[in-house]
Amino acid sequence: MSEQTPLEKEDIYPSPLKEQDLEDQDLKTLRKEVETKAREAIDWYIKRKRTKSTGSKVLRISAILFIFVGALSPILQGIDWLKLQDCQYGYIALALAATCVVIDKFMGFSSSWMRYMTTAIVLQKALVGFQTDWLLLWTEVNDDTPTVEQRKKLLYCIKNFRLKIISEIERETQLWTHEFQNNLSQMEVVTKNQQETQRPGIIDLTVTNGNLAEQGLTVVINGVAVALMRGQQLKIGHILPGQHDVRVQGVVEGREVQASGVVNMITGTIAELKLSLPVSQPEK
Repeated sequence: MSEQTPLEKEDIYPSPLKEQDLEDQDLKTLRKEVETKAREAIDWYIKRKRTKSTGSKVLRISAILFIFVGALSPILQGIDWLKLQDCQYGYIALALAATCVVIDKFMGFSSSWMRYMTTAIVLQKALVGFQTDWLLLWTEVNDDTPTVEQRKKLLYCIKNFRLKIISEIERETQLWTHEFQNNLSQMEVVTKNQQETQRPGIIDLTVTNGNLAEQGLTVVINGVAVALMRGQQLKIGHILPGQHDVRVQGVVEGREVQASGVVNMITGTIAELKLSLPVSQPEK
């Protein structure tokens, strides 16, 4: 199996310098190896910057387009021949725009793009600085044979450059870790708040003359039959917050009758609703 190239690796793996280079004191070979490792790190960030850039642009452009469609909705609904008066696509478009922004934030496309781009530039700057410092130090060397003191300066130059590269990668990793932890915390808060705001309640339904329906009453909420009611009272649970249309229908003395009302459900509460079938009460 062939070995992975630096650009094919998913992560940056530091590799040790070859010991024989230090033993042979081949400073030029050591310098080339250090530069190669720096270029591997730069290429790693540049390659992944492209992926993050594409994801960020797609989500941001989509959000802008959805906001534009949502903003146009009231205008288009005012044009009679379009027959869009009853359409709710404007709210849907705005919801999709918000979803695109949230996905971008939690997946970190834009923030990672900026981090990778900044890190690649800093690493390139460090590489140029190292190359310049090396040339300046090497101009003091006679016949390509550095003295002990010159060799020490060149090795310190290599050491400082390697530490700059590692420090910058560490800084970027810490930023990513902080952002990831912050996004997780925000997601937990949003999820908890969503659960609290969507906590279902109970409808306490009373039909004052519901006992007149021989076969009971069918309870319909928002167009969906949810229960069969016998008698005058019924509690219906798991009702989400918001406005709900409630209708009861049945047969009284061979005639179909119904009554309806509206319930405004507040999170985790009991909403009372009293209805009366449009029939005459039997004489006692």
